Amino acid sequence: MKLRLILFFTALNLAVAQNLTSPQTIAGFSPFVNSVLSSTLNPAGLTRVYDWNVGLMGYYTKHLGSGMHSVGIAKRFNEKQTIGFIYSPGAVLEFIFPSPVSINIGNSILNAEFQRKIVYSSNYAFAYALKLSNETSIGLSTRYISQNFFETDYKIQSTDSLPNINIETFQYKSSFLNSKISLLYEPSPKISLVFTFENLPIKLDNGFPEKFKNFEIDNKFKLQTSLGFRFRNFKWGVEISSLRDLLSGFEVQPIENLFLRCGLSSENLKVNAFLAGVGLRTGIFQFDIAYLKNTSNIWSDNKLTQSEFLSSHIRDIELNKFITDRITFSISIDMSRWHEKNLRIKNIVIQNEIFPHLIDELERKKIGFIEVENISNKTLNAKIEPKSTLIDIEVEPEEFQIKPYETKTILAYIFKKSNNPEIKEKTKVDIKFDIKSIPNVPDETKRIKISVYGKNDWNGNVEDLKFFLKFDSPEILSLTRKIIWERKDTLEKIDPMLRKFYQAKFLFDELSKIITYVSDPSLSIDRVQYPEETLKLHTGDCDDLAVLYASMLGSVGIDFAFVDVKAMRKPNESHVYILFDSGIDKKYALNITDNEKRYTIIKNKDGVETLWIPIETTLVREKFDRAWEVGAEQFFDDFELNLGQTKGKARIVFIQK
Repeated sequence: MKLRLILFFTALNLAVAQNLTSPQTIAGFSPFVNSVLSSTLNPAGLTRVYDWNVGLMGYYTKHLGSGMHSVGIAKRFNEKQTIGFIYSPGAVLEFIFPSPVSINIGNSILNAEFQRKIVYSSNYAFAYALKLSNETSIGLSTRYISQNFFETDYKIQSTDSLPNINIETFQYKSSFLNSKISLLYEPSPKISLVFTFENLPIKLDNGFPEKFKNFEIDNKFKLQTSLGFRFRNFKWGVEISSLRDLLSGFEVQPIENLFLRCGLSSENLKVNAFLAGVGLRTGIFQFDIAYLKNTSNIWSDNKLTQSEFLSSHIRDIELNKFITDRITFSISIDMSRWHEKNLRIKNIVIQNEIFPHLIDELERKKIGFIEVENISNKTLNAKIEPKSTLIDIEVEPEEFQIKPYETKTILAYIFKKSNNPEIKEKTKVDIKFDIKSIPNVPDETKRIKISVYGKNDWNGNVEDLKFFLKFDSPEILSLTRKIIWERKDTLEKIDPMLRKFYQAKFLFDELSKIITYVSDPSLSIDRVQYPEETLKLHTGDCDDLAVLYASMLGSVGIDFAFVDVKAMRKPNESHVYILFDSGIDKKYALNITDNEKRYTIIKNKDGVETLWIPIETTLVREKFDRAWEVGAEQFFDDFELNLGQTKGKARIVFIQK
């Protein structure tokens, strides 16, 4: 005989998103818990509540309509301790089974159908969290679980006439406190790790009679590990337990204060629930709505036998196979947003043009400062949090103490990481600065816009041409090795002292066959091609050719420098050409030329005075000798005749590999 489900009621508190706004429970939300309604999932997350947090959650199902599921309140008492309380009138499961009986009365048999009813509820929960350090918190949550079993039976009493049948309902009660301990570890702002010890029961009675024990909640001990990752506009969480439960979900933030989420839950590697939702934050309010789909197929025919019910152990009143499809919605109020403002951003001075690709890997480059003013009459511990897309910005110091009415200047830096996205064209980027005197609640937020230039844009500083050099790129190494290998026999016959000079000559002469110079009239923001790009295009301007030839020299171990000339030949005209170390001691200059104007003498990195050869790379089509001749004439004019170095119009920029 099939079960008739009179009432099935469990609004999925843990599946609705709160604050962090990720689908909870069935979406791996444990690492991101930060509100009272989700605190039973990971009580250590309550340390993220600043002052008061109030939450209300409801539900809607096709068969039951709408109703309230839970209301909760949390309070942080000091920097380390927070408590929360949740009342959940909607956390109830009620099943009614038909119980057929045959009553023998003399020679007659009376068939009847009684009822067997089981009610599970979890109406009260308490949570406590303690912050052990900046990275570590511990939490405890306890839920009061009630189980009621109603069994209908009969007794036959003999009388002088007809037998008397008495029908009586017996009630068996059982309750216990089900506790959970969680440890939250955050090694960085982007990673959260949670270890949870679940189902730590404290029995309040002896439970159901032995013959009904299999109807009790299966509170087997469970160890769960949860991992959460935060990125700029994306969060992802995953949870796995010792009972082979797997939960995972993600959240995307397409615009500020709007959150889109999706998640799933599986048991024994079978997906049993799916959820999608959306959240909106405005001021002190957080609104969330989510749709839950039960995929376990246990209600595929809308019927369930008692044996089927007993084979699907209920481990959690909130999340189990018997949950019907539903919509859940919640509102959360974060009272901390009402706090008195103590700090203000007095001034922000940030470069309005930034070239993030012109920064060494992991190097920090100063781009400006922020002035912070304490407008209160007390000493504060303050913190500045910069946020931006496309680029990484940090401040120093990030956390600092500021006296009453004091103004402090905080430096801002940009830095480069290997996983930063490549910016191809000039882009406008928003930067947001939050100044806080308490965790998670900004006293003031200011936004600015700056221009971030693409990977080929150059600011005109010759020193920064080093960021375009590619000594070890496959294209450069392949070309230079091929050229040197083809002239291997010739080079072996040359005096070793002269080999670098001839290597440089052979490299340039080979370029003359494949590269053409084109003039670039740009005088402000220039564009520089990377060496492999110039090889692919077979053309480039003076900057491109200087970078290409310098990369080839560097790839075979020849030291070089850029010659930077400004407004020497024409007003507002800038020019770059190459100076390379031939490795030839000045005593042996006659081995390559008797004209002292064809070279300059510079101490190399070993302290030896060697001949450095100027090369005009724009004459690439006219080969090495002509490029050397013109380069030498230019160098003599720029530095000797016109005293360019003295006037600040000509300089040698040495590049370290």
